[in-house]
Amino acid sequence: MAYAMLATLPPVYGLYSSMCASFFYFFLGSSRHLSLGTLAILSLLVGGCLDRNVTQSLLFSNLSIESSSSMNDSDNIADRVFLASSLAMTVGIMQLIMGFLRLGFLTRLLSRPMLAGFTVGSSVYVGISQLFVVFGLQLKKHTGIFNAPLNFYSICANLPNANWVTLGLSVSCMAVLYVFQLFINPPLRRRIKVPVPVELLVIITSGLISQYLQLRNIYGVRVVGVVPTGFPEPTVPRLSIAGGVIGDAFVIALIGFSLSYSLASFYAYKEGYSVDPNQELVAYGITNVSSSFFTTYPVGASISRTALVVTMGGKSQIVGLVASIIVLLVVFFAGPLFYDVPNCCLSAIILVALRGMVAQLLELPILWRYSIWDFASWVVTFTATVFLDVLYGLIIGVAFSAIVVFVRSQFSKAFAIGRFDSTEFFKPNDIYTACDEDPKVKVIRYEGGLFYAGAELFASSVIDAAGFDPRSIAFRKKRLDGVVKEADAVLASKASEYNSNLLDQEDTRSSSLPLEGRYLLFLHYFKAHLEGGKYTSEGTKAPIGRGSRRGCSCACRNCKHSMSRLEAMNKKQEALNQLSNLLSSVPLTHVILDCSAWTYVDIVGATTLEALIADYNEVGIEVYLASPSRAVHKSLIRSGLLEKFDHSIVYVSVYDAYASSQQLRHQF
Repeated sequence: MAYAMLATLPPVYGLYSSMCASFFYFFLGSSRHLSLGTLAILSLLVGGCLDRNVTQSLLFSNLSIESSSSMNDSDNIADRVFLASSLAMTVGIMQLIMGFLRLGFLTRLLSRPMLAGFTVGSSVYVGISQLFVVFGLQLKKHTGIFNAPLNFYSICANLPNANWVTLGLSVSCMAVLYVFQLFINPPLRRRIKVPVPVELLVIITSGLISQYLQLRNIYGVRVVGVVPTGFPEPTVPRLSIAGGVIGDAFVIALIGFSLSYSLASFYAYKEGYSVDPNQELVAYGITNVSSSFFTTYPVGASISRTALVVTMGGKSQIVGLVASIIVLLVVFFAGPLFYDVPNCCLSAIILVALRGMVAQLLELPILWRYSIWDFASWVVTFTATVFLDVLYGLIIGVAFSAIVVFVRSQFSKAFAIGRFDSTEFFKPNDIYTACDEDPKVKVIRYEGGLFYAGAELFASSVIDAAGFDPRSIAFRKKRLDGVVKEADAVLASKASEYNSNLLDQEDTRSSSLPLEGRYLLFLHYFKAHLEGGKYTSEGTKAPIGRGSRRGCSCACRNCKHSMSRLEAMNKKQEALNQLSNLLSSVPLTHVILDCSAWTYVDIVGATTLEALIADYNEVGIEVYLASPSRAVHKSLIRSGLLEKFDHSIVYVSVYDAYASSQQLRHQF
C-alpha cells in the first residue's frame, strides 16, 4: 500500500499488484524463494512516468480514494490506473521479447557501482517526495528535470504551513519502526524465525488512534479513505496509450529484471540450485502481462519479503501462493479497516525502509580506495538521479559506465612474464622475483580485447614490453635493401651492355679468322673487360697493360662505364656491411605473445597484429602466439592472419612456444 502511494496510485492498487504477481510467478518462476510484488525503485519509476504522461498531476498529499470526490480528481485517478496497467503490459511484453531472444545478458550493462549510485539517488528522490506527506503539506509538485531540488526547496519554504500533528505522528511511527528493526527484531530472530510484523502493528495502531481521536476531522490529517472490497473486474489495458511510455517501459523492464534476477541468483547460489536468466525474463514478462488485466502496475522482487521467505524456511513457490491468498482475503474482507489509517504512517514505513538503500553510501570510501572509475560511476549516476530525474539518472549512469569501459580499455597494457622457478608456469616479472627470463626470448602477456579502440595501444605496449622497436630497424633495413637492389640493377645493366658491345663491335678483321681464332680473340677481350679494359668510344679495342687512371688497364681517357660499375660494386659492398651490422644488433630471436587473456579480436586488431608480426619477422625475429582461446583462434583464422604466417606460429601453451624457441636457437 505504501509503495502504491510512491507510484502516485491509490494504496489498494499495491495490494492488487502484490497479489497477482505472487500468484502468476508461482506457475512460471524458476526461483524457489523469490517474492514478487511492489518495489520501491519500480514504484518510483512508475510514478515519474505517470506524472509526465497524465495531464493533471495528482499530489502525493491527496493520494486517497476519499480525496477523489471531485470529478477532476476521479478522472485523474482513472487515467493513472489505466496508464499504469498499460505500462505493466508493455513492460511484460518487452521482458517476454528479451526472454525469447535470450537477452538475459543485458543485465551486465548495469554495473554494480552504477546500480548502487542509482539506488541511493532514487532513495533520496523517494525521501524528498514523501516529505510532502510527512509534513502534511498540500503543495503543487514540480515535475521534469531538477524536480527533486525544487520540491525540496518548496518543502523548506513552506515549513511554517506544515501540519504538526501529521509530523508528530510520522516521527513517532518512524521511531517505533527504527527501534524495532534495529534493537528488538535481531535478538528475537535468534529465538523465533518469524520477525515481529512491526509495520502491520504500526498500521493497526495508527488506524485505531486516528479513528478514536478523529484526526482527520479535527486536525486535518490525511487518511487512506475508502478501500474497495472485492477483486477488481478484469479489463483490457489500453495499449493505444502505451506508445508514449515505450522509453519508460524499457527502463523499468531492464531495471526490474536486473534487480529481481540478482536477488534470485544470490539465493539460488546460497541454497544450492540454479536459475536461468532467460527463463526468469519470460516468467517476469508473463507475470506483468497477466497481472495488467487486473489494474496493476509493473512489479519486481522485494529484498525484504524474499529474505523473510528464506528466514521462515520456505523451500518452494508455494509460499508465494499462500501469500497471494492471504492478500486476497485482505482485499475481500479487511478493506474497511484501512479507512482511518493516516497516509503519513505509510510514508513513514517507506522512509524507514530506505535505510538499507541509503546505507550503500558506506561503499563510497571502499570504491575510492579500490578504483577511481567505479567511484566516478557511482557519483555521476547519483548526482544525475538526484538533480535531474530518475529516468535521466539511469540513462546517464549507463552511458557513463559504457564510457568508463571504453576508457579503461585504453589502459590495458602488455607486460613481460618469465618462467617461474624452472617450471612450466609463466608469471609477471614485477610480482614474482623467482621468474627467469631468456635475454633472447621475450614472453609478453596482454589482458583485454584486441579491438579497434585499443589496437594501437596494444602494438605500442608490446614493443615497450619487448624492449625493442623493430620498426626503426626494419625501416633502415628496407633502405639498405633498396641500395643493394639498385647496385645489382646497375651491375646487371653494365654486364648486358658489355655483352652487346662485345658482339656488335667485334673487330671486322676477326671475321676472316678461322673459328678457333675468333674464339681466342673473344677470350682475350673478355679478360680485358674483367681487368678494366674495354672498347674505346671509336669502337677499337684499347691495348692491355698500358695503365690508366683508377686502376683501369685500358688505354682510354674517358672510362665512365668502368667508373659506374666500380662505384655500384662499392656501394653494394658497403650496404651489405651495414646490413650485417644492423641485423647483428637485434637483441632478440623470438617474441612469444601469451593470448590466454585476450577476450576477443576484431578485424582492426587482427590487422594490427599482422603488421606487428611482419615488422618483427622483417628483422629476423620469430613471433609465436601461445594459448589463444577458441573464439580468438577462430577470429585469427577468419582474418587470414594464420594463412599468411602459417598455422605453426600458434602453440597450445606458453611453455610449448618457449621450448620450441629454445630448440631453434640451439640448432643455429
